[in-house]
Amino acid sequence: MSWSVERMRNAESCEALIRDANAFVARAYTRENVVARRSYVFEYGEPEGFAFAVHCPGSPETRHLPGFEPDELPPSLAKLTLEVVDRLSIGRGRVFFNVGRYPERCGGLTPHYDGERFDDRFDPEVGDEVRRGIRPRQVAVLTLRDETRVGGTCLHDSDGRVEQPPMGPGELLRFDNCHLMHSAPDPVARERAPRRPDPPRWIRYILGWRAFEDDCFDWREGEPLRPLQFEEAIALHERFLDEDWPKQVDEDLSRATFPFPERYC
Repeated sequence: MSWSVERMRNAESCEALIRDANAFVARAYTRENVVARRSYVFEYGEPEGFAFAVHCPGSPETRHLPGFEPDELPPSLAKLTLEVVDRLSIGRGRVFFNVGRYPERCGGLTPHYDGERFDDRFDPEVGDEVRRGIRPRQVAVLTLRDETRVGGTCLHDSDGRVEQPPMGPGELLRFDNCHLMHSAPDPVARERAPRRPDPPRWIRYILGWRAFEDDCFDWREGEPLRPLQFEEAIALHERFLDEDWPKQVDEDLSRATFPFPERYC
């Protein structure tokens, strides 16, 4: 399997990043930003997932597409995102930045590929079916907290093999998103995990990144992945925003909670 783990931050920095990520979610997860496609709705229940388009590293060709400027993020998250983008070898365009907060026994994530889904069907009990979208070559996941018994991200290859890379707070996992699906088990707290204020007691907290346009593939049900030129990926996003997003936005908004409760660890 194609993956790697490297340390990026120490434990103290991770808890500070959690506070900054919570503050950004409280400020940026709004109805207006969802309509503009700067923020994404992933309210299918627990775990709590939030995602945002960010103009990082940025480029003139994608300036007109939705996204937050790096200086709209807390400085710690902007700096971290630049470092991760460099490790993913993303040279231009936008990145998808997501926040995952897992209370105990919130349920796991079924195996899936990451990417921009233009036409899909999602069932939290079964998984997702992507009819049309864009899939990036690589995904990065940074663990900020893991007080679970069995750990976090699992990787699945096409032969049915499963690996769970050892990841502690401050460690970044990078993996091949073309050939490896990933999942997460239902989080169960360790017996001696620290007690934290309720609600909620997040026992696992992660940040994730992937490209929107650079080094991506055309993703269609039943067809092989096709490498996309940068300009092709931009055109697919433009077409989705013009033709499809206006028909989908109301359904997304119906699942969303505004304002989302501003809850800190």
